[in-house]
Amino acid sequence: MPTRTRPPLTAFTPGAPTAPAAAHAPARIGPNAIIQTYHALVAHGDAALAAEVLHDATRRTPDTLPGAMVDEREAVAMVHRVRQVLDDDDAAAVLRDAGVRTARYLLANRIPRLAQGVMRWSPAPLAFRLLAGAMARHAWTFAGSGRFEWVTEPRTMLRIHDCPMCRDVRTSRPLCDYYAATFDTLVRTLVSHELGVREVRCRAMGDACCEFAVMSRDAHRVTSP
Repeated sequence: MPTRTRPPLTAFTPGAPTAPAAAHAPARIGPNAIIQTYHALVAHGDAALAAEVLHDATRRTPDTLPGAMVDEREAVAMVHRVRQVLDDDDAAAVLRDAGVRTARYLLANRIPRLAQGVMRWSPAPLAFRLLAGAMARHAWTFAGSGRFEWVTEPRTMLRIHDCPMCRDVRTSRPLCDYYAATFDTLVRTLVSHELGVREVRCRAMGDACCEFAVMSRDAHRVTSP
């Protein structure tokens, strides 16, 4: 897996001040963005690089992966570090893998079996509303200081406003591969295997928010479930 020359870490480093102290506690986020990104890096062939990225971003080691909510800046630093040390295509592949792993973890450990059964047996429009509603109720676990919403008109979309993963970043392509892959796996598994999720707008590109379209996988077009 090709790597870039490693620049110094410019994102959040635990224990180092990055800005004047805020009047409120930093937002927290679930640990999967760190855990699953580490495992995705290992799976893509470089355990030593994975350990280095983990330590650079969070000061953690493979033996001290988080088991509870973390300061969102740790997760953001992990994602940014992956993008610093890998070329664009490899970084996107690793973060997509991390998103798929996160969704599989949620399916295995966090979304009740009964709820999954109800969604799988429901018509797609109802299943999507049940899934999106549950995501909105638990958005604090993955969006951190961002704000999650979903809409079905005029098109079916998932949105993250003020997305922490691409805040203060500028690129020419959508950057939220981690979120897109997580959402895509959940929708394909619980709503319909004929649907998928693709990021169509991104704050890193100058858009107002990060927007993920629920779309037909066959037609490659945005559609309402």
